[in-house]
Amino acid sequence: MRKFSLIALSAAVACAVIWAADWPSQSGNPQRDGWAKTEKAFTKENAGKIEFLYKYKAENQAKGLSATGSPVVNGMLITYLGFKELMVFGASSDNVFAVDADLARTFWKTHFDYKADKPAAAPTSVCPGGMTAAIAMPGSSAGPQGRGGGGAGGRGRGPGAPGAPGAGRGPAAPMPGPPPMPQTPPLFAAGNFGRAANFAAIGGDGTLHALNSSTGADRGAPIKFVPANSKVSGINVNDGVVYAATQDNCGGNANGLYALDLSTTEPKLSSFELNGAGAAGAAGTAIGNDGTVYAQIPDGKGEMAGDYNDTVISLSKDLKVKDYFTPAGAPRPVTKGVPVTAVTPVVFSWRGSDVIVAGGRDGRVYLLDSKSLGGADHHTPLAMSEPIATPESKFSGTGIAGAFSSWEDGATRWVYASVWGAPNGGVVALKVEDQGGKPVLTKAWTSRDMLSPAPTVTANGLVFALSSGESSRNAKENGSPYSVAEKQKLAKPAVLYVLDGLTGKELYSSGAMASTFSHGTGVAVANRRIYFTTHDNTVYALGFLAEQPQLTGK
Repeated sequence: MRKFSLIALSAAVACAVIWAADWPSQSGNPQRDGWAKTEKAFTKENAGKIEFLYKYKAENQAKGLSATGSPVVNGMLITYLGFKELMVFGASSDNVFAVDADLARTFWKTHFDYKADKPAAAPTSVCPGGMTAAIAMPGSSAGPQGRGGGGAGGRGRGPGAPGAPGAGRGPAAPMPGPPPMPQTPPLFAAGNFGRAANFAAIGGDGTLHALNSSTGADRGAPIKFVPANSKVSGINVNDGVVYAATQDNCGGNANGLYALDLSTTEPKLSSFELNGAGAAGAAGTAIGNDGTVYAQIPDGKGEMAGDYNDTVISLSKDLKVKDYFTPAGAPRPVTKGVPVTAVTPVVFSWRGSDVIVAGGRDGRVYLLDSKSLGGADHHTPLAMSEPIATPESKFSGTGIAGAFSSWEDGATRWVYASVWGAPNGGVVALKVEDQGGKPVLTKAWTSRDMLSPAPTVTANGLVFALSSGESSRNAKENGSPYSVAEKQKLAKPAVLYVLDGLTGKELYSSGAMASTFSHGTGVAVANRRIYFTTHDNTVYALGFLAEQPQLTGK
């Protein structure tokens, strides 16, 4: 009986290693493609049967329009309570919550004290203060946790042990000396099975915290990273470097890009001032497979590119500009103090090299070659679409917003854009296809109306789209800002939709499940569950109740 139990336990652990997946950051990975690549639980046949599982109410005070951030998922962690799947999110009042994803119970909660030299700013509809960026950890939604990334994958590839296959084929290896002293891994090295990487979180005072995934405690003293009271979009983590982008000149700070290299014992901070509007979209930066950093700047100036006008720049990991692309045509004006509806680029591989997808305020989608973003004149893309969104007029906020998502179906690459306005917006699907060795962009379908949809997520040929319920308007028609109360009055409850990724057909709607809107967040999909958050500090979890006996008692 004991032997059988050990075998069963080993099999269970093996299955966990194979199937436990992470959702590590905004849009799932550093490339920002929003693709839960290994998630197969949801299909076109069963999507209509998706059910409410639970909601988790966080003890957090909303600041302005900001409340709970986009969730991340740590699929498999060994804790003092055994194996745990954690759903983790930051919240506006400098709180981070880790929730036992199976039981909807608080696992730990951490609060950051504000310690900047200047006082915390009063929240407004544009600049809420507090924690604004979704937290992140190293990794990718492209594969399950435990398959590499932690440095253990190379075991067993050296000379065979005595009696093992391959032993005795050459001179005996010398006796090994004493093992080397263990080294402290970098704060944001990738995790492996049972040892998840730390969580990166930026407090309202601009400090970066590396949080122990098991306890929520700081791994060391917080590190000064961005100016206090900044509005930070999605944190990105890649190769031991943490990236952040700031928007809307909040706290009276100039907008910029920031990189903190923690891959060595001496942290190195790099920054790049944008001299105008902040980096576009909800995700801030996208990172290529070779480590190149990409951001799109709606308006500003740079030494290499001159005047920015929806300019896409590529940078080294220490934020030195390498190349740029600016769409041809007259620049659209940007009003200081008014947010810009814009989208973060996404990166994917095409014929062995990276391709970048960017969206302009002219409503077009652009494909760019990572080897030469805009050709010899810096204005020539690989391909561009017809306009898929109405350009903004009188601060309507219409346009391509947030972040793209993308996946590959055989020879076809799909790209999904969240479009705001005209009148409510929705999701537009484009296909990237090969014509004579060159990619072309073709509009495939447009979804039902959605009110200011958040960045979408794709899994198993499905598109998970959250109608945020928020008004797309960035300001009143005369350019004056809305108050928080006025923006709240314009909003409606959020609704989650599941669409057929090939046709746009609606397969599921959460209907009246949520009681209020969602602001500045996204959807997370991992391990047979779907998560989204709303302004009343609530996280909703959806899936199939029959697969959740711990919730039903059946």
